[in-house]
Amino acid sequence: MTGDVNNIAVGVEKYRKVLQYVEKENNNFIHRVSKTGIEIGEKAEQFKKMIDVYREKLMNELSLIKQKRMKEIESLRDEIERQLLSMESCKKYVDEVRQKGTACDIARAASGLHDRADELLMFDVIERTLADLGHADIIKLCH
Repeated sequence: MTGDVNNIAVGVEKYRKVLQYVEKENNNFIHRVSKTGIEIGEKAEQFKKMIDVYREKLMNELSLIKQKRMKEIESLRDEIERQLLSMESCKKYVDEVRQKGTACDIARAASGLHDRADELLMFDVIERTLADLGHADIIKLCH
């Protein structure tokens, strides 16, 4: 029995040391998990800041593109309105000459009015501008 008690005492000591080792490993593991969790949080914050900076950059670029395009559209609108007024004015004048003018008045004005009509019907600049308006590269900002 003495031998058994001594063997058990040795076993108890071994198990206490193993238990201490397990507790130490558990505490180390919990500490590493906590430290890693903090590092993950810090990295996530860094990524959030990078994303916020990138988002802000893209939003500024989009705003600049919008302002530029709106100016282009407004300029085109003004040009079209001026062209329309000129065309309507020319049409009204031609109609008046045809209705109220004498044959001599009509003959004298015909060549000049024809040249003016040809000039008014040239839409090259406007057509090119309209074609350019269809090419807003805002989608490229997202890629």
